[in-house]
Amino acid sequence: MSARTKRLKYNITELDHEFHYFIKNMSCRAVMRLPYTYRCRMATQASDCKHIINFFNYFRMMYCSIDIDDKATEVLFMLLFSFICVAFLWLMSFNIGTYFSPVLKIISLKLHMNEYLAGVTFLAFGNCSPEIIANLMPVRADAPIFTITVGNTLAIILLSGGTVCFLRPFRMNGHSTLRDLLFLLLGVEVLRFVMIKEGAVTLGEGIVLFVIYVVYVAINIADLALLRYYIRKLRRELDYLETLTPPPIKEINAKLRKLISWEEQDDIGIKDTTKYRRSRDTGNHFSNMTSSGYFVTPIPERRSEHVDYESNRTALYDSENPRNLQLFTEFLQSLNPVDPEAWQLGGWSNRIYLIARCPLVFVLQLFIPVVDYEKVKHGWSKLLNCTQIVTNPFVVITLVHSGVSSVYESWHITLDFSVSMWSPCLTVPLAIVIFLHSRTDVPPSYHHFHGDSLARRDRTGSALRDCGHRIQSVRELHGGHL
Repeated sequence: MSARTKRLKYNITELDHEFHYFIKNMSCRAVMRLPYTYRCRMATQASDCKHIINFFNYFRMMYCSIDIDDKATEVLFMLLFSFICVAFLWLMSFNIGTYFSPVLKIISLKLHMNEYLAGVTFLAFGNCSPEIIANLMPVRADAPIFTITVGNTLAIILLSGGTVCFLRPFRMNGHSTLRDLLFLLLGVEVLRFVMIKEGAVTLGEGIVLFVIYVVYVAINIADLALLRYYIRKLRRELDYLETLTPPPIKEINAKLRKLISWEEQDDIGIKDTTKYRRSRDTGNHFSNMTSSGYFVTPIPERRSEHVDYESNRTALYDSENPRNLQLFTEFLQSLNPVDPEAWQLGGWSNRIYLIARCPLVFVLQLFIPVVDYEKVKHGWSKLLNCTQIVTNPFVVITLVHSGVSSVYESWHITLDFSVSMWSPCLTVPLAIVIFLHSRTDVPPSYHHFHGDSLARRDRTGSALRDCGHRIQSVRELHGGHL
């Protein structure tokens, strides 16, 4: 049967073919300019609308399932979506402060990093990962990625950096700051040169840009190694100077000051932030900030002390306790989305805030395990952690597999359990083994490998204590003045 016969049989004209071609190449943003009666059909047929969605097809949700047919309803739903975006931003902030940051500190301790090296590796990857994923999505296919990236960098440096300078007193390391800015300028200028020269970036040139970052990280690692080498060298020099008779007081004082400064740069010990978190949860940190004035950066009365990891880990441990002592009580307390201390210390407005955030906090507590040296038992909850061994792989595999498959039968993605249904075959036996082996009053050794970090803390703490003893000795030799 010829094409002309087909067109006559189904009453298809050349205009229908042109319309079909137009639908396939139409931008999904053009749907918003059509009358409301046609938006559902266009949202389901336009190919571009299938590329800019993730887990929810918002166009089908609004114009097919909900059937929005006037401007007022559309504006109300836009406001609702804006509120949901704000809720997700808060959720991300809460997730970072409660779950991500404590783990980042522990990883940095285990890898023997200092603050600068942890910042240019783990913190940099954590900040850039969402942006990298967003840049790879089809919605950014025609977007000015380079301009967006430079704009984000300027916002982080100027807006975030300026806010930190205003709210938090700190001491800036001039050498590290200059090194970071020079590498930032080098990367921007190399990419700009490549784009202007050829109009596009090839694979080899992309590798060159990637190598620049690798060199930057390598220089930071070498800088940390040199810092620790000179710390050991300075200690040997101080040992030698203290054996001289009479000891050179001025030279010892200068070297002690330098040693203390270097030890502080090398120290990444976890500080006790209990008071700050309590004031933040109860809303008192705003009054603390405004009590000294908006245009005055308050200086803390004293630096936070280091957390005693082992005391927090074994605070409730008793070998005579049953292995499953208060198992369900601990499980329910771990899932309580309302902080009892913040509830007691906060006012009525703060209590409303704690109640409003309960559903989101409950979901996070249900699926994200807590590993925090500042908490009792380091956040260990036997029954909850054992259930997370089963639920977390199942949920992650289901969401990732469904996102890759991208099958939509309605306004939301169709969950695919064909792969994740087999994950309990491995996770359930593992959870049973851990449940039989572990206790409720102390976290197991594999909850986090605390030995290396404890040794690191002890080395750093002993070094700083040694500096303090030497300062006291020099003061006594110098008549009480340093």
